[in-house]
This record gives sequence, structure tokens and C-alpha cells, in this order.
Amino acid sequence: MVTEIIPDIRQLEQYVLLSQRDSLGFEYNDFFDPALLDDRAALDERIRIYRGLGRPERQDTMHGAFFDIVPFSYDLGIRNHSLYRMQQSVEIAGKLGCRGVVFHAGLNPQYIKGKNYYENWLSCMTQTIEKLTGQDGCLEIYWENVLEKSPEGFLALAERFGENRQFGICVDVAHLVLAGADVERWLSELGPYIRHFHLNDNCLETDDHFALGDGKIDWKTFFCGIRAHGLDGVSRLLEMNGLDKVERSLEYLKKLD
Repeated sequence: MVTEIIPDIRQLEQYVLLSQRDSLGFEYNDFFDPALLDDRAALDERIRIYRGLGRPERQDTMHGAFFDIVPFSYDLGIRNHSLYRMQQSVEIAGKLGCRGVVFHAGLNPQYIKGKNYYENWLSCMTQTIEKLTGQDGCLEIYWENVLEKSPEGFLALAERFGENRQFGICVDVAHLVLAGADVERWLSELGPYIRHFHLNDNCLETDDHFALGDGKIDWKTFFCGIRAHGLDGVSRLLEMNGLDKVERSLEYLKKLD
């Protein structure tokens, strides 16, 4: 089981030392910034810096573009630009030697209801996944929940791509809690397709990205759940910024593992 942290380019030496000390992977969070994506020189330099660290990159992941990304938009121009940004993400993740890239699924069934909305989402997401997995035959593509309360949409995608090992689901536990979702149901129904977890704490009101144990999420019950469903070997990201938060989260994990 791989535990990952988010490297900070401004404190890279400290993050590398921490990753070496505790055998941690990285999940790069630099490459969803449109300004960086449009600056070819800066983008190439950032990739060069990370590739020059001499780390075992195949345990790393990357967060893909998500600002204004709507691959299921009814506006063809928006849909095409979303795909362009996502394909950029796949290309960058490949250059970094990552094993996978995380994208937001973007389904919003809590506030936008209707058969046509859902069917359009499912159809466009299917086409998007086919294009992204076809772009790089090795890279895994993980789809992260954001607002979704029910796992229904993710399950529908999994039924279409579950045999494709490039397809996976990233469960963001804090997002599930804020959506009022039944976490046990997500683990139970999507267990075979879950490839990655995002872990951070909050006070049950906003997406605070606290260190584990600094908020009110019931982590003991969650970790009992992943063990019960055989998911304790799935990779996990400590999704918070700041070495102090990361260190405290690592200590908290030791009490739960």
C-alpha cells in the first residue's frame, strides 16, 4: 500500500527527504493551473525539475486539470477544450512517469436532476474515458467524486470499463462526508474499482483539508470499513498542504493502520 503526499515546489528538498524517510509517493498538484499549462517554457521546466529528483516515480500520481473542465457540456466548444486540457494532463503524467492521473467526474445529480442530464453525462464520460485511455495505454485514469451522494453514476461507468485496468475510481472521503453520502455503501458497491483514496479532515461543513484528526470525520469507522472490504492495500493521498499537517497525519495513520 502506497501513501502519497503533495510536493511543494518551494520546499522540494524537505518533501523529498520526507518521502525517502517514510517511503512516500507524490501526487503532483501543480499541473491543473491553466496559467502553467499555457506557458510551455515554465511547464517544461517544472517537469524537468521533478524528473531530476531521482525518485521511484512509478508509485506517483498526478491531479489532472479541473478548473472549468466539463467534458459532458452541451456546448461543443467547452467540451472540446475540456478534452484538450485532460489530454494535456495525460501527456504530462506520462512524462513524469506517474502510474495514474486523477480527474473529477463532475456529476451533479443533487442539484441537476433529469434523465437527459444523466444520460448525456454517461455518454460523454464514456467517450472521454475511451479517448484518454487510448492516448496512453499504460496510464491509469482515476475518477474522483466531488458532489456525488450516490455511487450510481460511478457504478454505471465501472460496468462499462471495469475490465479495463486503466479505469479506476478515486474516493475522496471528505467529499463524501460533505455530500452526506453513505460511505459504507460506496466502499461496498464500488470496492472492486477503487484504486485510490484522497484523505483529509474537515469540520463537516466545508472542504477544509485539515490534517487527519484535526476535524470531525470518523476515521476509525472508515478504516474499519476499508479493511472489511479488502481495500486496505489501496493507495492513499494525504491531501493537505504544509509539512506540519502531513507529519501529524502520518502520526495519526500509525494509530489506525
